[in-house]
Amino acid sequence: MEERIVRAKGLNFAVVRAGKFRREFFASRVAQVLNAGTLGPNARDAVRTVAGVGDALRVLRRFRPDAVFIKGGFVGVPVGIAARLLGIPYVVHESDVVPGLANKLLARWATKIAVGFPVKHYRDWPADRLVQTGNPVRQEILRAHRLEGLAKFHLRDDLPVVLVTGGSQGSRQINDCLMAALPELLQFAQVIHVTGEGEYQRLQFEQRRQPKPEHTERYQAFAFLLAEMAPALAAADIIVGRAGVNSIVEAAVLGKPLVLIPNYEMAGHQVANAHLLSRAGAARVLGGRNLTPEKLVAELRHLVDDPAEQARLSQAVRAFARPDAAAALAELVWSVGEVRFIHRTKQKPNVEADSSEESA
Repeated sequence: MEERIVRAKGLNFAVVRAGKFRREFFASRVAQVLNAGTLGPNARDAVRTVAGVGDALRVLRRFRPDAVFIKGGFVGVPVGIAARLLGIPYVVHESDVVPGLANKLLARWATKIAVGFPVKHYRDWPADRLVQTGNPVRQEILRAHRLEGLAKFHLRDDLPVVLVTGGSQGSRQINDCLMAALPELLQFAQVIHVTGEGEYQRLQFEQRRQPKPEHTERYQAFAFLLAEMAPALAAADIIVGRAGVNSIVEAAVLGKPLVLIPNYEMAGHQVANAHLLSRAGAARVLGGRNLTPEKLVAELRHLVDDPAEQARLSQAVRAFARPDAAAALAELVWSVGEVRFIHRTKQKPNVEADSSEESA
């Protein structure tokens, strides 16, 4: 997916092999590493990561950058190692409140560590290298208008719009809950449902097996939205989704009321993100035993019927907005690269002078 998006923007794309480290949550760290279920895949992915360092070395030598920007994730590890081996400074960006394993490793050698939330929440990292830049959002999201979104998705202006998304691959938990809630939910709202590419076919099959609810014209499902996500967000009165950082920052810059459903079983960073917003009064949080179709409908009906609560959530979530995050990140990376560039260009005349003396 990343390659498709990058190439669509007319940018070069280079593949670097990488492997992730799988962990089962045992009390002992030794048991986590030596667990039979993860030992084989981890060993194979360790080989892939070593090969990825070779890939990254070749890419960096070809592009000869003055700075490297690493967003995080396991693919960033071989790139960061290669940059360190070549003496190229790099900036790591951590979007979530709880750093991922890759960024924990990469932060040790990073020149700067950019973070999405206030630096006080990142106590395990050196304060002198932390910079709060926020998390970038696409400019088209800021420019989209509600009426544009209503027209794009053929929605009515006199009914609230709920946008439900579980990320690019989808969330079975959210999707199953929403499908069960649809008959009642569509009585008072319209729904744009981004199922995720990994879930779309399954849900279409499930829908064919179920009796159709009334007001089917009020429900629209999509596997994935890219350019259309901006008008979908503009049309939405309420956003329901995982507590991934993209959902949060997009809602924040637009001031949209949020209902977050973090993955309590798999994604600790989502839980931490959700708790941070919940404590700030910036989102309603459902999940675990609190997530049933009945409770989802009740939560959404409550928000639809309470404009004052919507306004309060909207105001609170705006405190997490950084519309200038992309510029702040670019300036940070530029400043890190500029130091190396100046040093490198100052060294060149000296090298040439030494060569002339030797020739003479």
